[in-house]
Amino acid sequence: MGFLKKDSDFASGEHYSVVSAECYFQGTLSVQGSLRVDGTLEGSVDNARHVVVGTDGKIIGDVSAQIVVCGGEIEGNVCADMLEILAPASIKGDIRAKKMIVEEGGRIAGQCIIGEPVENKTTETNQ
Repeated sequence: MGFLKKDSDFASGEHYSVVSAECYFQGTLSVQGSLRVDGTLEGSVDNARHVVVGTDGKIIGDVSAQIVVCGGEIEGNVCADMLEILAPASIKGDIRAKKMIVEEGGRIAGQCIIGEPVENKTTETNQ
């Protein structure tokens, strides 16, 4: 994986941020590019392009990104265009995604809304 190649083309506009295994971060991250979490991040992740949570990574807070790949733990709500939950990852929170893949062994504790939002139209007959 060319995620940390020294010859990465930063002129392309793609930026990578890393919370390493030895790192603990507390606060909200507003990431314009991609984020990999192998340590612990306590706070929300906003506006990211890609968020990857490694097998030992943990996010305690909401995650909003185009693509989220969870191999560790997320304790918070996830909003993404594409969400992939790997085994034995877990998400404890509500999920809203256009597409989702869950490997066998991946766990979810929360409500999932997948696909385009559907308006709930009800009419009352007893007035």
